[in-house]
Amino acid sequence: MEGSRRPELSVLLTTYNRPETVIPAVQSILSQEYQDYELLIWDDSTEDLTETRIAQIKDERIRYHRNTHNLGLGRNLQSCYEAARGEFVFLMCDDDLVLPNALMRTVNAFRRGRQIGAVTRPYYWFWNDPARPIRAVLPYDSTRDTEISIFEGKEASRALIRSAGQISGLAFRKEYMDSPFHTDIFTTHIWPLMSILKKHKAIYLKDFTVAVRTPLSMTTNKPEIYEYSPLYSWIKMFECLYGDAHYREIQKECIQNIIEDTYSGFLQIGSTASRRLVLREMQLALRYYPKSTRKIQFYTYIFISIALPKKMLRLMVDWYKRNILSWWTAKALRRWRIVVPWLQ
Repeated sequence: MEGSRRPELSVLLTTYNRPETVIPAVQSILSQEYQDYELLIWDDSTEDLTETRIAQIKDERIRYHRNTHNLGLGRNLQSCYEAARGEFVFLMCDDDLVLPNALMRTVNAFRRGRQIGAVTRPYYWFWNDPARPIRAVLPYDSTRDTEISIFEGKEASRALIRSAGQISGLAFRKEYMDSPFHTDIFTTHIWPLMSILKKHKAIYLKDFTVAVRTPLSMTTNKPEIYEYSPLYSWIKMFECLYGDAHYREIQKECIQNIIEDTYSGFLQIGSTASRRLVLREMQLALRYYPKSTRKIQFYTYIFISIALPKKMLRLMVDWYKRNILSWWTAKALRRWRIVVPWLQ
C-alpha cells in the first residue's frame, strides 16, 4: 500500500507462540491474487521467534505489533480490530491456511450491497496435510453464494451458527460492528457476528476459503478452557444479544440449535477435560432444552463420554476423526461436486 491510503480489506491475524504455523498462515494470505488489503499481525507477547520470523518477510502490507503483556485472545483480537483501517475485516488464526482466491470471493460478496453485514463460508479441518480434509462444514448451497438472514427459519439460523464455529475466514463490514470481541474463548468472534445479524444479512459463500489445522487446537490441547462452560458461553451470548421481546423466538431457536449441535461435543470434553464437565454440559442442555431427553444422540454421546476411560476416549475420538469423518468428508465433497482448491 502506498502512503496512508485506506485499504478495502483488513486481515486480522492474532498469534501466540506458534512460529511454526504462523509463517505458512501469513504466506497463504500474501499469495492471494487480490491485493487491496493490509495484514495486521497482533502478537500476544510471545516468547519465541515469531517477531524475528515475521521481520524476515518484506511486504509493505504487513503491520506487526507485539503486546507488552499477554491480553488473551478476545482482547488481543479487539486491539487488532481497533487498529484496522479497511472497510471490511477478515479474521484469521495463526495455524490455519487461506485458500486461493478467498479474499477476492469475500470482498465480492460485500460488494453486492450495503445490506450485507457479514460473509461466512464452508471450511474444512486437516491434520498435517491440507490436501487431506478430515472433517468439513459444507456450503449452505453448493451451487451459488447465498444471501441469508438469521430470521429465515431454523435451517438458515443453524447454518449460520455452524459456520461460525471457527474464526478463520469470517468477515465483517467494519462500520456495522457494534459488539466487541468477547473474552469467552468459545464465542470470542461470534458476538460481533450475531450482533450484525440482528440488523443485516450475510452471504454464505459456496466455495471453501480456509483450511483449519487440527493438531494444535486449544479444544484438544488445553483442558483448562472447558472449566467455563462452552455451552453456557453460547447461551449467555444469545440471552444478551437477543434478550428483547422482539427477538425472543429467534433466541429460543438459536439456543436449541447450539444445544443439539453440542451433543457430539460431549466426546471432546470427555476426552480432553473430565467427566465432571461433561455432566455439567448435560445438565445445561436439559435445563435450556428439555426435549433433549427425546434425542437418542443425547443419550449415546453422554454414555460414551462418561463410560470410557479418558485415554481410550481420546484414542477413539482421534481415530474417528482421521478415519470415519475423513472418509465421510471426502465422499460428501465428491457427491456434491464441491470444488476445493488444493484438493484437485
